[in-house]
Amino acid sequence: MELKSCSNELIIFFLNSQADIGSDCCRTVDIITGNCWHAMLTSLGFTVEEGNIVRGYCDASSAPSLGSLAVIY
Repeated sequence: MELKSCSNELIIFFLNSQADIGSDCCRTVDIITGNCWHAMLTSLGFTVEEGNIVRGYCDASSAPSLGSLAVIY
């Protein structure tokens, strides 16, 4: 159900090349692709390669930026 709720975000990501997938959708994609449930993505019409692209985007967007790292002494 969660994947279906963010399928519009994924469609816009690929059709319009807009990089604005929300954190909830990224969490859902991470759970699905991390547990080898690629068939769930393909059931919505996405290829395994597209799933990997989205996962790569989500991984990169969740990584801390250098500006947000705290200095520890």
